Amino acid sequence: MELQTAGTKYQGFIYRRQPRNVYWETTISCDLACQHCRASAIPHRDPGELTTEQGKALMRSVQELGSMLVLTGGDPLKRPDIAELIEYGRSLPIHVSITPSTTPLLQRETVDRFHELGVSAMGVSLDGPTAELHDAFRNVAGTFDYSMRALQWAREFDIPVQVNTTITAQTLPHVQEMYELLRDKAAPPVRRWSLFLLVPVGRGSELATPSADDVERLLAWVYSISDEAPFRVGTTEAPHYRRYWIQQKLAEGMSLEDIQARARQMAFGIRDGNGVIFISHLGEVYPAGFLPYPLLGNVKDQPLHEIYRESEALHEIQDPANYKGRCGRCEFKFACGGSRARAYAMTGDPLGEDPLCAYQPDAESA
Repeated sequence: MELQTAGTKYQGFIYRRQPRNVYWETTISCDLACQHCRASAIPHRDPGELTTEQGKALMRSVQELGSMLVLTGGDPLKRPDIAELIEYGRSLPIHVSITPSTTPLLQRETVDRFHELGVSAMGVSLDGPTAELHDAFRNVAGTFDYSMRALQWAREFDIPVQVNTTITAQTLPHVQEMYELLRDKAAPPVRRWSLFLLVPVGRGSELATPSADDVERLLAWVYSISDEAPFRVGTTEAPHYRRYWIQQKLAEGMSLEDIQARARQMAFGIRDGNGVIFISHLGEVYPAGFLPYPLLGNVKDQPLHEIYRESEALHEIQDPANYKGRCGRCEFKFACGGSRARAYAMTGDPLGEDPLCAYQPDAESA
């Protein structure tokens, strides 16, 4: 199939040696109690967390990979050594981004310090267009106001921001209002708005996912606003937006050559374990934060760059030829590939089909 060939050119395991982003769960400690929390975060730190020196060793491995390091949690600000770690990473140098929780720990001075240290970007979570909706989702009053203040401080100190919005059956009806809020009050510093399609793990397993048809309508809406938005609108754990985008561009007359030229911008081929990798607070290496299987190794025992490049289990997940069901038959699997995390969470098989994709490939496509 011609589309598969086009996709293979860009998927082609170009991320087998170098992921684009390395996500390090610096701690599971957090003062929020978010309904969707993957980590099922707790107020106190785990004594088994990577030490400062182990964290620095991880950063040297990220430098070897040539990737960006994203500091996540929990809340990275719960680590008293977080500034030291950022400073060390920047001295190597590697690009470092951070996703702090919007709590009283995040102050104007904190964002100023991020700027001084050379943080590449900051992630801010907003799951509703009002305090009532957002705070109910985060289970702590005041988090909406803190998020809006964080955006103001990021603008003041010229730090690019990615706003992360979790899409559940509960939050989906409010995406238009969210877009209007960000468009009218937060751009800049917002450079990217990421719509994260819920993977039911951790506390998020108690939440309702949208239907596959709901998701298809969401993809159509994202496509409809993408040209006018003052920031990039993207999807996370919904790689089938690439399939939708290709379908629309082909219908509009764009050539396969032009589609291929946009492949990197559209992140063709990047999915759980291919282009991204995750390190837990304990040092465990998994294909992604929302895909805690298989366990690939531990950075306390082996450098991350060796684990990423040598793991046969990871290579199996990276190869769309191994996928099953509709994902395995799909002519778009090299550009998309479905959410491996959702396949595992909802079917028990990381190589299975993504249940929240509505597309029905031809039975003979492979």
